[in-house]
Amino acid sequence: MCSFATLASAITFFSAVMAQDSQGLPNYTPGEPLVNIINTSPTQTHVYKVEGNADNPGTAYGAGGGSLPMATVLPGQTVKFAVGEGFIGAFTGKSGAGTRFEVNFRGDSPGEYKTWYNSDMEFGMSDTTLGPANGKKQINGLDSLAGEQDCLAKANAAWGSVDVATQQQLLDTGYLEGTTGPNGVLTTVHMDKQAPDEVVEYFQNTALFHSYVNPGSVAGKPTSKAAAAANQFSWSVATKELTITGY
Repeated sequence: MCSFATLASAITFFSAVMAQDSQGLPNYTPGEPLVNIINTSPTQTHVYKVEGNADNPGTAYGAGGGSLPMATVLPGQTVKFAVGEGFIGAFTGKSGAGTRFEVNFRGDSPGEYKTWYNSDMEFGMSDTTLGPANGKKQINGLDSLAGEQDCLAKANAAWGSVDVATQQQLLDTGYLEGTTGPNGVLTTVHMDKQAPDEVVEYFQNTALFHSYVNPGSVAGKPTSKAAAAANQFSWSVATKELTITGY
């Protein structure tokens, strides 16, 4: 038989879960900008640092900037985060140490509403993606998912195309760990603001991460590589609802 203490604990936990199903602004109205945050992990709680632009209007979450509460998503939970009309801001995984997703709901494109968004791994990387909730392609017809579902797998997919000398150079940086050679395998990858150019080059232009890897990662590159990298930095879709999925 369940004790009153156990029952009370279960009710408290259930209430906490239910309370967190909706975050951001209260009184969300369908059709307003919305960011769904899905946690597919059965065991890990995902926490996102939330930022809003200082010039956000009064209708937007975090109007006027300033420190905002973290968005907490429990294992297996989906949170509907209401950001309000005119919101520009960011959601960064791992409490600010993972992939950073920048979103712009100003919709100021003439003739057609556009929500702009991108993925930034300047501060770190996490297995997280961002795209339209309805699954539509970008306005330009390309794939609409920013970020990477599995950063290590994406890095490994290109590892065999790199010569051994370059592999060793990358391993020596400490940002990638693993073995060299045609059958070499990466076991760990990570990013931060101090990453050297060769690491940025590998993730951005060799592994082709769907993310802006580091400030200046386009500057100074050959035109062909700069264009390929820049094309990954901005996505636009004709919807006001986006979904962040953490793995």
